[in-house]
Amino acid sequence: MPQFLRIAEKVYRNLQENKAANNDTLENLNTLIIEIRKEIKGTKLKLLYNFIDFEECLNKPNQDCKVQLDISLIPKIKNTDEFILWLAGFIQRITTDGKRKAPPPLRSDIPPDFQFNSSKKVENPLSNIAEYSKSVEQIDTYFKSEEFTTVLNKDQ
Repeated sequence: MPQFLRIAEKVYRNLQENKAANNDTLENLNTLIIEIRKEIKGTKLKLLYNFIDFEECLNKPNQDCKVQLDISLIPKIKNTDEFILWLAGFIQRITTDGKRKAPPPLRSDIPPDFQFNSSKKVENPLSNIAEYSKSVEQIDTYFKSEEFTTVLNKDQ
């Protein structure tokens, strides 16, 4: 988060120096994106989106927008600290550092009594081929049976 705060402070200073902020929220957001692009140029951060349609965020429900942004929660640019904190969070949501984050392990799906023993080795992987061939035959006969064809014809 410190890197996003530094970028947000620089962007805020640039906006103040250029007097780029006005009363139009959409124009301010587009100006912010331009300034963010300038600041992250040459760093490992990259924008997730080439174009963000902020009008879409106003007209559509939040779930349909690419960027989840509630424009009513954007603080006034006059409130320096509050605006910089909001801007740092916004920059964090629309950028990536190029590293893919692995999803967390799904431990809730693993039963608590499950034990994994890696010391067991299968000596001959083809030893169970007779069982597999029986299963294949059962599946094949089911798909050729009248029961399957009548169910299939009812659905069509």
